[in-house]
Amino acid sequence: MNMQKLVDEIINSGYTFIGIRHMSNDESYQKGDCCRNSYDWDYVVDCSTYDTESPVELPGTCAYDTRIDLGWDEPEEIQDKLEKALRESSVYFGEAIVIGGDRMEYGNDENELIIADAMVIEVLTENVALAA
Repeated sequence: MNMQKLVDEIINSGYTFIGIRHMSNDESYQKGDCCRNSYDWDYVVDCSTYDTESPVELPGTCAYDTRIDLGWDEPEEIQDKLEKALRESSVYFGEAIVIGGDRMEYGNDENELIIADAMVIEVLTENVALAA
């Protein structure tokens, strides 16, 4: 998939909030899948509470905010914002996917969204991620 097709997929999704998720080792999604909820971070042990005796489930799926506004941004702006978010989120590990949803809250990390009922818009190929 090239960047223009990805931008078209994002536009056609119609979601209010668009994010980049870097999947955990035990996650595997395809386009159209509903994402599982993420878990809070245990800052004392420095790991996801998913891996602790007291997991704390969040009200959605964590993702890096693309700041895309489908009601306002032109396709060129969407591509610029997507490329910027892909570059900035590359510090996270895991295969990247683009997710969307209509409800969100902010997470603890900078530019982190927690998207409720997040759906996979696209699983990114290495070529698209590297193009950014």
